[in-house]
Amino acid sequence: MAVWKASAPGFIMGIVSILIFSQALLMEGQSIVDPSSGSFFPALISFIMFGTSLWTIYQSNKSRRSASDLSSEEVDESELEEDREPFSKKDYTFILLYFAIVVLFVLLLPLLSFFPAAFIFLAASMLYLRNVSWKLNIAVSVVSVTVIFFLFSEFFNIVFP
Repeated sequence: MAVWKASAPGFIMGIVSILIFSQALLMEGQSIVDPSSGSFFPALISFIMFGTSLWTIYQSNKSRRSASDLSSEEVDESELEEDREPFSKKDYTFILLYFAIVVLFVLLLPLLSFFPAAFIFLAASMLYLRNVSWKLNIAVSVVSVTVIFFLFSEFFNIVFP
């Protein structure tokens, strides 16, 4: 049970990466080995994510083993508990709430189009992840969306819907 609990983030990340890879494979008329294909980057991201999940599982098991080695010596029980728990309930709540912000961004895309949804997402992310002033938050969000617009529309000649 302790192995599963310590490795749960890695297992969840691995499952999500497999789901993303399966969706990349299911895209009709697309090839995961062609960089100009629409399924190339999702497949690439899924491979990176799967490798990261394996690394996370390895690191959590390694830290659990070192904690059990320390338990054979005389060590304060609170220090061992900190080593066994890589994530607290507060950390999981933080991650899930940010994931909800990402899902909200995806849901807003068809309703608002990319640029207003991206602005809202960036502003919400900055407020949630870091306590910055609202002026800096607005400025960074506007500059980011403007740079994205000019980069993709002028440099890459991509037409946004």
